[in-house]
Amino acid sequence: MIVYDLHEDGYYTTHLCKYLQVSPQAYYRWVHKGKPLYHHYDEQLADRIQNLFECEKKGYRYIRDQILRLDHRCINDKTILRYMHILGLQSPIRKKRFQNCTSPDPSQKARIICDNVLARNFEAKRPLEKLVTDISYVYHQEGRLYLSVIKDLFDNSIIAYTISRFNNNSLVTECLDQVFNASWNPTFTCIFHSDQGFQYTNLHYIQQLDAHGVTISHSRKANCYDNACCENFFSHLKSESLELNVPKNEALLIQAIVDYIYFYNTNRPQRKLKGMTPLEFREAYLKLCFFTV
Repeated sequence: MIVYDLHEDGYYTTHLCKYLQVSPQAYYRWVHKGKPLYHHYDEQLADRIQNLFECEKKGYRYIRDQILRLDHRCINDKTILRYMHILGLQSPIRKKRFQNCTSPDPSQKARIICDNVLARNFEAKRPLEKLVTDISYVYHQEGRLYLSVIKDLFDNSIIAYTISRFNNNSLVTECLDQVFNASWNPTFTCIFHSDQGFQYTNLHYIQQLDAHGVTISHSRKANCYDNACCENFFSHLKSESLELNVPKNEALLIQAIVDYIYFYNTNRPQRKLKGMTPLEFREAYLKLCFFTV
């Protein structure tokens, strides 16, 4: 109705629709239907929404529930949201807290995507046969850090990890250096799996693993289940440690991560490992190999 009234005063319809976030097609469809009253702009409802928002700057669901609870009026969520758009009201809750510190790859051609060699076959018969890696946000009360881990699918142990303030290539390469260094035997058959993040698809990453004779595997695009086993560790870390008592600062967060990874590898039994911890399961395998030889 506002668009129609202002249009009669000489304003351009397209400009009004764009400003009020109204679809021009919907507006013209409403006009052709004879401007039915159910699309009429309700001044009293608009004032009520404005007053409720000024009292508590919350979103349309809260305002809708308050109108139902206090005024005993059942208003559709979309109607409340439409009025808030018209009134220029936006809830400050759940706004993005941090700016993305990573920049998009300027050229998709610079990315090297490998086949999904792992193909969700998460069973490994020996250590270092299948390794998976990923990065996750970890939070403290003053901000967040980034955690990169490498997990061995043979015993689910975390064999390397790095923590950084920045989500960059160094976060990944420093983690790789803990495993793929001078002590690595290039005759090992090893599959190294990750998602298609920019750190895992750049040329330096590919060359670093190729130099050690490692088979590189990438998850399919937008398919988190291809690397679910690594996501599973992050879930345990957060639910069993970090989210129970959010660390106050960066130093305490780092210490909490170090302590949990030690606990996870040495003191946390897993049914998949016959009730043993990752370290106990690996030691049992190595003893068996020694006696077999």
